Amino acid sequence: MKYLPKTRRGEESLNKILNAAIAVIAEKGFNNASISEITSRAGVSHGLFYFYFKNKDELLEELVRRINRDMRHYLTLSTSGLSNRVTIEKRGFEAFFDWMYYNQYLYKILIEAESNNLELYKWHYMKLSERYSQKLLDAMNRGEIAKYDPEVLSFVLMGIADFIAKRYILWVNSKVPRYVVDEVNKILERILSP
Repeated sequence: MKYLPKTRRGEESLNKILNAAIAVIAEKGFNNASISEITSRAGVSHGLFYFYFKNKDELLEELVRRINRDMRHYLTLSTSGLSNRVTIEKRGFEAFFDWMYYNQYLYKILIEAESNNLELYKWHYMKLSERYSQKLLDAMNRGEIAKYDPEVLSFVLMGIADFIAKRYILWVNSKVPRYVVDEVNKILERILSP
């Protein structure tokens, strides 16, 4: 991003652009989303777009970075107060499924990043894994979960969550059914129990 807003009005303008971009990119895809349509939907001028961003690629980068931060924050809040790692994982998976269901447009932005900026897409998952791996390692050291390579385990768990969410939320626009969550919980217990 070229410029960070310093006023409330500036922040509101930037948020209009970001929210419009999320909608347009999720509906049409990154390559078919035009800056003109984004600014029109946001109710702002082209000039304001270029005040904040050099181009659409820079916009996509800002969107993915915000999605990453917001998702991590939501999952942290959703599992706060829990002490056992298996319980944290179960609650974290359910929170992720909820986040995905209510933020499908944001998830579609991540899918667009995979095909339009692979380095950014990799950054997103590596950033998630970085913190996740440390939490898993801490739990291993406390004897709460089985010992594995923490980075490998973080990607295994993210893969499970990712594809279950795609299967139910993105592909059929449904919440993840309770029986599926229960099955995932059994799998988590089996994988994680020391």
